[in-house]
Amino acid sequence: MINRTLACRHLVLVLLAPAVGLLATLARAESPWLASSMPPKAIAYVELSGLEPVIAGFQDSEYLKVFLTSQLYQNLEKSPQYRKAHAARQVLETHLGIDLWTLGKKLLGDRVALAVYPKPGNQPDVVLVVRAADPQVLARLRDRIEPVLVLAEDQIETSETSEGVRVIEVGDNAFFALHEKWVAAANNRDLLTKTQALLTGKVGGSLADDETFQAMARQMGADHLGRVFVNTGALAEATDQRLGMPEKLDNPLGSLLLSGIIELIANSPYAGMTLDVEATQFTLTAGVAGNPQSLGESYAPFFASFPQSGTRPIPQPPKLIGGFTLYRDFGDWYARREELLQPQVLPGFDQFESGLGNLLPGKDVSEDVMPLIGKNFTMVAARQDYSHLDGQPGIKLPGFAAIVDLAKPQEGAEVFRLFFQTFSSILNIQAGQQGRQPWILESESYKDVKITFGKYLQKPSGERLPLVFNFRPASARVEDKFIVSSSLGLCRQLIDELQQPENNKTANKNLNLEFHFGPFADILDANREFFQAQRIQQGRNPQQAKQDVADALELVRYFRSLGLSTAATNGGFQAQLQGSWK
Repeated sequence: MINRTLACRHLVLVLLAPAVGLLATLARAESPWLASSMPPKAIAYVELSGLEPVIAGFQDSEYLKVFLTSQLYQNLEKSPQYRKAHAARQVLETHLGIDLWTLGKKLLGDRVALAVYPKPGNQPDVVLVVRAADPQVLARLRDRIEPVLVLAEDQIETSETSEGVRVIEVGDNAFFALHEKWVAAANNRDLLTKTQALLTGKVGGSLADDETFQAMARQMGADHLGRVFVNTGALAEATDQRLGMPEKLDNPLGSLLLSGIIELIANSPYAGMTLDVEATQFTLTAGVAGNPQSLGESYAPFFASFPQSGTRPIPQPPKLIGGFTLYRDFGDWYARREELLQPQVLPGFDQFESGLGNLLPGKDVSEDVMPLIGKNFTMVAARQDYSHLDGQPGIKLPGFAAIVDLAKPQEGAEVFRLFFQTFSSILNIQAGQQGRQPWILESESYKDVKITFGKYLQKPSGERLPLVFNFRPASARVEDKFIVSSSLGLCRQLIDELQQPENNKTANKNLNLEFHFGPFADILDANREFFQAQRIQQGRNPQQAKQDVADALELVRYFRSLGLSTAATNGGFQAQLQGSWK
């Protein structure tokens, strides 16, 4: 039987390392209390505010209860790292006379901030300030460390200021200031002195007065749980480079997704990030300053001009697992590839054009294909049925589909139909090697849309059919969009979706992605026997393997959705990640 109290306490220690890392990536500037307590000219600043309800919410969450009863946690308890951490937690709690959950809520529950300062030729200097939610906790900590200070008086120096601040110096690179309401620490004595002065109201001129910091605060908004500020201009000046960001990338897909964003970051005076956490969801937003139009024509393919252009909504077929839509001027990007990519990767385009020429005989990619492609590319994945089989595949995959906007609908549809037919013919040649029957291409009219699809002459039968039987390719044109799908059923569902007027409107986004955990868990559950067999091969007995898979599914089903989107305006660029749980 698991001791829940001990388990909860220990889990804090297990999770504390990444939580501390999180402190170095999040910040808050809505109220300048801690920003105004930091010396100016920081190259990075982090602040968290109001963590007490967040910690309490996690402590009482259903997810934690599920995790603590899972086989995964029981296995973790047996590891040497866990036992060492558990022992350290017990020693710490015994000495402080307080459990780690309470310590986290009472000590970190109000505000925590960290600032980083450049130091030529050396590691940067760091200042940390913690304002306690409960000053009594600080008083307890001061009482507990007094005997330690006495024992180590030969190695440390202590002093008391007129404001009641206890100053502790450990060697030449660790300095602490303890007040009845706050604690400050630094690896630079001068920085700690300035921080003390700001905290006690002696001097002005703080980070909150920096123009770049104020500009970031205006763009990223107020009232956030956490906020990060990075002075990218000062950082680039200190490192004498573009923040390590190359002007040309060595990966075509990376360039298609990121070249414009990287250029904006490299030219922005700052970068900011905010975090908001509610009862069942979080929102993480990152932003930089800069007008995309100022980057020049080379980067025009990467940014939409709303409302004239932008991403279209992700279709929502039943049992949607995930979707992704990207706005890019694909033809313009392809034409500018020499400006955006490093020379050594350019020969790969010749190989790409040669391979595509086998699927589209007589067609030149640059002149005949790219001009036909519109500025939206969408992919979706959803659960499918297996009505085309008398049985089921041994491993069940979702249906996948790509949707391509057509700049020239009639000509573009003809080229993509040719591609689909040629590709299907090549797959048919490989049918024998794949252990399946070849397809014949059939067509049907569905809601006034012609669908071309692969059909078996006779339904394959069996309960553990090879992986390839998940696929029954289909294609269709819906006005100015062309669908290529691995499933006839999904193709029909997408036609239903694309014929809805609301799914043809543009949004002020350059990228939009969403993922749904429920249907994803259903796919995992449908392959439960496969995953159990894998666990048995890894040394688990059948009962353990069954429990492992059940625990994993329960944890996955706790989450609901995850979404990512990006948008550009005349004032800057933002990326937003959102997630929700039960």
